[in-house]
Amino acid sequence: MTEVDTLRLERLRDKMQAAGLDALVCRLAENVVYLTDYWPHHGFSVAVLARDSKPLLFVPEVEAEYIDPAWAEVLPFGWGLLKDSDLYQNYRRLLAEARDKLGLKGARVGVEKSFEVVGSTYRAAEPVVPAAPWAALLDEVFTQAHLVDATPVLQEARAVKTDYQLRKLRIANEIAEMGMRAFLSRLEPGMTEVQVGALIEHKIRADGPGTKGARLVRASAEISAGPVGSAKATLLIPSTTRVIQEGDLVMAEVATVVDGYWSDLTTMAVAGEPTPRQREVYNAVLEAQQAAAQHMRAGESWSAPDEAARAVLNKAGLGQYFVHITGHGVGLRYHEFIPFLMPGATGTLEAGMVSSVEPGVYIPGFGGIRIEDNVAVGVDGPIFLSTPRQPW
Repeated sequence: MTEVDTLRLERLRDKMQAAGLDALVCRLAENVVYLTDYWPHHGFSVAVLARDSKPLLFVPEVEAEYIDPAWAEVLPFGWGLLKDSDLYQNYRRLLAEARDKLGLKGARVGVEKSFEVVGSTYRAAEPVVPAAPWAALLDEVFTQAHLVDATPVLQEARAVKTDYQLRKLRIANEIAEMGMRAFLSRLEPGMTEVQVGALIEHKIRADGPGTKGARLVRASAEISAGPVGSAKATLLIPSTTRVIQEGDLVMAEVATVVDGYWSDLTTMAVAGEPTPRQREVYNAVLEAQQAAAQHMRAGESWSAPDEAARAVLNKAGLGQYFVHITGHGVGLRYHEFIPFLMPGATGTLEAGMVSSVEPGVYIPGFGGIRIEDNVAVGVDGPIFLSTPRQPW
């Protein structure tokens, strides 16, 4: 029997009620996944949720077979072929029908006004982002309603993951680690950064689909190598054609998405055998990461994991080289905004929140080392969704 994650919809409806919202209209892929567990292919799907009814999902006919009808009432429409009417004519018709069916005249309807960083659709080569024409259409269809920015409601509801979502995120991490294992086993001097990245992506794309029910899998791997390249990787930078040399530190930052659920991992290796200094710095970063992870428990502040990581690196004489935050939310997007594990953050960790835990140091003339896992907040301590690293 199909499992429907009713707990997350109940949480969302509670947030909607507290904000005085009668319904949500969502078109961004990440929110369509949240409401219906369906990751759009092309970006033209729309999910509508009222506080007291099953979600409605408008979807191009070509995608309809991928949707589980237990999650939503599926309403296919023609798109993209000569037989099909204009996309916005279909939207106008479907939204008007939903408005009338759900009794939304005079209602407060939440829409996605303030999302400026968005998760991709499956067709990452051509993202579709709603803009002025979509906003004008909503104004037209809901002229007798009140359109309200639902961004805070959606972000807060999405921040706490259910057991169902944690299982999905664990699968995404397991598939990501297929690529990481290929990286660790096949890395050798003479390869270029782009070749290593392609190796990781190939493994994930080739072997991920079918793993524990996974259907749609994408990956993006960026490789930073050597004393200069890895030291520049304080933020995500593109792989280059630089040839990896014997003894180089090699950093692999990998984003993997499986049916709309994301993994964000960073793994380190050396092309050859690590030097004593490379081992020393790596193990200090690993100790900092593990110390941070121990504070991923309900009731801790968002700043506590960051403080723990910095204490370890300061003691090791490396604190000055730790120049970014310790972590960020992960879930239906590569980077979510709740929580942020950073100095001075005043939020409180709740059971079910998921964050990257990724301290790193970037030393001029030596290189950069970052270790990143995805960790859920537990009542009694951290829940690793990826496999913790081992000392060198």
